[in-house]
Amino acid sequence: MATELLTVHEVAARLKRSPQTVRRWIRRGTLPATKIGRKEWRIRADDLEQRLGEPGDSAASRAVAVDRVLALRERLRGRTFDVDEWLRESRRQLERRGARRSR
Repeated sequence: MATELLTVHEVAARLKRSPQTVRRWIRRGTLPATKIGRKEWRIRADDLEQRLGEPGDSAASRAVAVDRVLALRERLRGRTFDVDEWLRESRRQLERRGARRSR
């Protein structure tokens, strides 16, 4: 049985994210994809579901939150505060929230 192949724009629409964010996930290797031609990517629906976790799981929201933190980290590089410490604290907070929700 063949699996459904999705475009970057289709994945972005399903997740209510921008196509640029989906491409960033592909570049980082957090979302498996196959390159078609010179610029086009296809994402297997099965891989997308696996990345997001089971329906009702908050893995998708945590993945989006971590992505936002990493993007903010890049914008704030060179500032006067310790970005790495701020990132570690943000991750700890996300993990605590995830642990509370799974109880």
